[in-house]
Amino acid sequence: MSADIFQDPSYIVLNIPSPVADQLRTIRSFFDPPRAHMAIEISLCGSNGCGTIIPGQDPDFVFAELDAIAAKTEAFSAKFGQVENFPDTGIFFYTLENVEPFEILHSMIIESNIKFKVTNFAYEPHCTLKLAKHAEYTEEQILEHLQPPKQDFTIDTMSIYSLSQDQQIPRLLHRANLKNS
Repeated sequence: MSADIFQDPSYIVLNIPSPVADQLRTIRSFFDPPRAHMAIEISLCGSNGCGTIIPGQDPDFVFAELDAIAAKTEAFSAKFGQVENFPDTGIFFYTLENVEPFEILHSMIIESNIKFKVTNFAYEPHCTLKLAKHAEYTEEQILEHLQPPKQDFTIDTMSIYSLSQDQQIPRLLHRANLKNS
């Protein structure tokens, strides 16, 4: 692998499994079709709490750091809380009922030897549903139709994805299974 594998913005995420991921993909295909094909995930690093992975790092080293964290982390159950949005941005997301395991994992990654860009946003575990404004729907209409799935789901994998410069083509760089998954 080339040393510039992280040249495009690269994120560390927790994958949401099916059937919950399938439900979210259906929602995205209606409200945000350009993003419907993207991974259904909860960001750990890249969008808030810390920035994307700094380019030029040795991929094998970064992957080994992530694998070591995954090996120490038990798979865990999660459930979405409510739908929220950042007013006047077109960004809608699900919160999580119990944020503690996400915050612990985020801290472990921050304390690792992986280097990240800086971001001004504090870490808030969430699953983004929609990033684009749509003139045909008001925020109230969107909120009404984005009620979260009710079932618990198991978080058992972490991944590193990079996004092309147009932010539309994700590329899986690495996946690590959490302990006992």
